[in-house]
Amino acid sequence: MNRHNKEEAASGGWSLANLLGSTRLLYGLLPALIILSVAGTLVDDIYHSVFYTFLPALLAVNLGLCTWRRRPMWGRRPDVLTTHAGVLAILAGGMVTAVTGTRGSLPLNVGELRDHVEAGTGSFHLPFGVRLADFTIERHQDDRHRLVVASLADGWTETVETTAQGTVSLRSGAATLKVLGYYPDFVIDGGKAATRSQSPNNPALRLEVSDAKGKEAQWLFAKFGDFYAAPKSRYKVTYELHPGRIKQFRSDVEVVEGGWVAAKASLSVNSPLRWKGWTLYQSGYDPDNPYYSSLLVSRDPGVPVVYAGFLLLCVGVTWTYLRAGSRRPAVPS
Repeated sequence: MNRHNKEEAASGGWSLANLLGSTRLLYGLLPALIILSVAGTLVDDIYHSVFYTFLPALLAVNLGLCTWRRRPMWGRRPDVLTTHAGVLAILAGGMVTAVTGTRGSLPLNVGELRDHVEAGTGSFHLPFGVRLADFTIERHQDDRHRLVVASLADGWTETVETTAQGTVSLRSGAATLKVLGYYPDFVIDGGKAATRSQSPNNPALRLEVSDAKGKEAQWLFAKFGDFYAAPKSRYKVTYELHPGRIKQFRSDVEVVEGGWVAAKASLSVNSPLRWKGWTLYQSGYDPDNPYYSSLLVSRDPGVPVVYAGFLLLCVGVTWTYLRAGSRRPAVPS
């Protein structure tokens, strides 16, 4: 019988209190929590299940009872007590967030002001409003514009890539292709070509093709490859847009209280906004709607307790390490 089992037997056998404070229960709970946490990466919303909430609570009771039953050692091993207190604080903070925390989605269009948050079990209202002032998508590289140029008179075809303001030589200088204008989200505004946004929702190019016979201009639309507005043209050009990889998307938001803008912030994936106990995260966007952004709203009252627990845990583990080092016998030279 090991030391822990002797202590459990000496304390009165296997009563409910002894079972809850048993080291055997601890050794069973830890693997169960690890397995359930791994499963949580594969199964949606397992972290908010009753079973997952129950296991950390049972672990907290177990560790608390273990610590209390060994209170005669507190004076001799304050480092162990500090470590236990840190783990208990982390578990307590997690339980506070699980029970009283709030989380939901706040969908917004540019210019829209909302305080109504959509949650999995219903909805709730924020004590302030959030307005989406602007939404932008940043990319790792520039968009690539691929053009297939066919000479109707000479019968040759060449595929080239250019930039939004580029010039490309065709057939070793026999012809030149120049981009006169790029419209990511083409629209006619007041009888003139314009773009509604910088998102490639309806990309269009205005091109000029030059050769020894002169110059001619064409309109090209990536989503309408069959569009051909110049039937007398010497060249037929088709257009493909290959957008650069998304680096991040960013929402510029305003916090509105009492009709006034109380705060402004630019939200990205790793840059949230914290306001009066609430945290707003950038969580999603709609590739078909350049004016839409989805924010994640959460209130986690247990987070300060968790941070305090991590601090105590670090202090306790470091204290134990230094204590063990100071008691290690010196090696004779």
